[in-house]
Amino acid sequence: MTAAALDRLETELARCPYHDFLLPQAVAADADEGTVVVRLPYRPEFRLARDSDFFHGGVLASLVDITAHAAVAVRTGRVSPTVDLRIDYLRAAAGGPLTARGKVLRAGRSVARADVEVLDASGALVAAGRGTFSTFAPPRAERGPETGGEAVCAR
Repeated sequence: MTAAALDRLETELARCPYHDFLLPQAVAADADEGTVVVRLPYRPEFRLARDSDFFHGGVLASLVDITAHAAVAVRTGRVSPTVDLRIDYLRAAAGGPLTARGKVLRAGRSVARADVEVLDASGALVAAGRGTFSTFAPPRAERGPETGGEAVCAR
């Protein structure tokens, strides 16, 4: 883990206004390995139902997307929009923080692929996901000036 990689992870987590609601936390990052660890604290707003302590599946999907995108961004040094995302829900995730571990499998000139494992507070695997992300960098003239040439969010 390097300070620069962790800084990049924190930048990615702060980039999108949706993350202001979720409040994901940067735990660890390694650009050379293409790995990141993101923690998501439990909040009542994340519940599946009002009388349940289980996380809604959409929160888990968001965490997978955020983590996979961040792993690619830390590895490549730039924002990489989501092209495809797949989630396997393996068991219900009860209240308590979630930890997502992301790893880039391959980062090419046009696409990257990353895997994510989501663990509950007890360390049990609750979801696994895989994302494909665009790494294509259009010519500078085609990039949006309002964001310094990068998309505002991962998607």
